[in-house]
Order: sequence, then C-alpha cells, then structure tokens
Amino acid sequence: MNKYLLLISIILFSCQEEITLDLPKADDKLVIEGSIENGFPPYVIITKNGGYFDPIDSETFNNLFVDDIESVEIWYNDNDGIKLDSVILEQITFFDSLPPIYTDIDYLTSLDENGVAPSLYDFSKSGRTYYLEIKWNDQIITSSTTIPEVTPLDCLWVEKSENSDEEYEYDIRGLYSDPADQDNYIIVKSKRVQHFAANPKDSLECFTANIPDGSLKIIDAGSDILINGQSFETYFPRPKDQGFPNGNYNAYHTKLCNESLIEGNLIAGDTLVFKEDIVLIKYCQIDEPSLKFWRGLVRQVGTNGNPFAEPLNLVSNINNGLGVFTGYGSVYYKVPIVDGTTIFSEYDPTILDIF
Repeated sequence: MNKYLLLISIILFSCQEEITLDLPKADDKLVIEGSIENGFPPYVIITKNGGYFDPIDSETFNNLFVDDIESVEIWYNDNDGIKLDSVILEQITFFDSLPPIYTDIDYLTSLDENGVAPSLYDFSKSGRTYYLEIKWNDQIITSSTTIPEVTPLDCLWVEKSENSDEEYEYDIRGLYSDPADQDNYIIVKSKRVQHFAANPKDSLECFTANIPDGSLKIIDAGSDILINGQSFETYFPRPKDQGFPNGNYNAYHTKLCNESLIEGNLIAGDTLVFKEDIVLIKYCQIDEPSLKFWRGLVRQVGTNGNPFAEPLNLVSNINNGLGVFTGYGSVYYKVPIVDGTTIFSEYDPTILDIF
C-alpha cells in the first residue's frame, strides 16, 4: 500500500508547473475626490489609478500625481437646463508630497489672516445640482451632484464613556430628529482641533504638546430608511486610522512623568497636564449616489484585515473615471470634552475646517 502512495506522490509532485499570469495593464484613469458644500468654494483632488500588483515605492507614488490637466469646471443650470453660473477651478499646491488641489483661487485670495471671507460664497447653495467637467489627455471626465437641504442636530452632549477604564475618556452623544417628508442620506466626520499628548512619547523630558488631527475623518455614512421621521439618540465615536471607529475623547487630566534616578535617589517625575480635547463634528446630508461610494468606503475600512470579509467594489459617480463628486449639506459643531457640556448652537466654520 505504501508503495502505491509513494508512486502517486511522485507523479503529483512531478506534474507541478510554475504558472505565471500575464495580466493586462489597466488603462490610465483619473481618480477624483470632488467636494462642494453650502457656503464654500468647490475643490477637486485629482490623481491617477495604479496597478493592483504594482510595487509601492516613491516612483509609484509620484506617478499618481497629474500635472497636465487642461481644465476643471463646475457649474449649475437654470430651470430650463441652461448653464447659469460656472467656476473655473485653478491648481494650488501646499506640499510637493501631496497632490495639487483645484479650487476657486479668487475666493482664497479674498480671505483675511484668519481664513475668513469678506462675504458669503453664493455659488454653493443647498438645493442646487452641480456639474463637473474635467478635460485631460483628450478625455472628458464628468459627474454631477446635489447639495441637499441641511438638517441640523437637536443637540450634542458629553458624557463618561461606558467602555473605558480611564476616568478622563468621554463620548460625544447627540439627538437627531429626522424629517419625515424627505429621504436623508447622512455622512458624519470629525477631527480633534485640540488634542494634548506627551511629545515625544519616548522622551525622558516631561512636557505635553497640542497635536490636533490633520483632517476630518469619517465616522459613518448611512440612510434614514430605518428611522425616517423619528427622533433618536446616537453617538459619535472617534475615528481610527484603521478599523471600526470606536475611540474615545479625552477630558482634562494629569499624569506623572516617568520616574528617574538622580544621584542614587528615586525622583518622581513632574506632573504632565493634558488639556481637554476640542472636537469638530461635521454632520452632512448627501445625495444617494455619493452615499453609495462613502458607505462602501466605510464598510471596507471597517473590515480591513478581516480574512472572512467579502471584498467590496466602490461605487463611483464619475463618468469615464473613478472616485466621487459629493455635494454636502453641512452643519458644524465644536464640542469641548468637558463633563456635562451640552451644545445646541452650530459652529461657523472657516475654509480650514472643511477638510
């Protein structure tokens, strides 16, 4: 019997052949992240797609940037479908390591030193449908989106987190009354505009520094299909770089710096003071095509690394390209993480707050 098993094993191993798949190279396409929201100029970030199996290095990263865009235009029509007003977006570059942003340069040049415009930006308003056209490499990339009507929260408040052992970790909760006479598609983002941490963490020196989040991160996106016309309580966890957003926010607290040995004596470290987090909440209504993209992105990030998760394809609303062009009916709230804080009033954002 063993002789037959040995013979079968030899045959199977001898029949193995290395297979190399010659996969076709994907066509170059633009990847669009476009945004327009009430009261602010539109912006569009443009990169190129890359091959799934391409190596990840500096050359690959630089090849994603696009520097030969012919034009980027956004407009809206009147009731007869005739172009009523339009904006030509121009390129600005913040850092060489970041892709350029296309936006309304005239608006940026009108800002004061605090990033405040002299007047309201009337081009972007709720209830309008906007059209995007990009000309590149003998191609025309198009999209459209609507800025829905704003539906603010009833209130937000700060309370002790139930899933944390640290006394200084808190949650932000909110109350929302959903309008019954309209379909609502919601996306929520947040960032800590004030966050104190020991800097650097591995230093023997005792000091803290304000290290705020660099940009808004998505908490969640979804529709009102289950809560249409109802008032309900929800909460806004802190987003993480990877995985499901379930982080907490820090209230004011103190800690002792690491103890040190000086001339044979154990010396207790200085007291480190951590001021409370201040959190910016961006609560938005978006249209259904945009929701399909962002909800897919949230689900993909939330299941990242799970071997049993089903792969997801992001649903794009870009014609002849990839990505998304989203109209945001936005309202902002600035929430200091102080026990018992309740917020009823909206926050008036600047251009730096919307990213």
